[in-house]
Amino acid sequence: MLNSQPNYDLHLTARGYLIDFLVTNTAPSVDQHELREVLLFLNNLITFDEINLRKEDAEGI
Repeated sequence: MLNSQPNYDLHLTARGYLIDFLVTNTAPSVDQHELREVLLFLNNLITFDEINLRKEDAEGI
């Protein structure tokens, strides 16, 4: 890895893109319930990664 410092802003950026994606996909052909479920799943992955990154940072790894 070229940059050894964690990029905490990356998680916020990713969440911003998820929100933008949800807002811009309002076409009648888009299943909004399914879209929300997928975005919730992705948000949970981002949160899990963020928690692990903070744990590693706290442990000094």
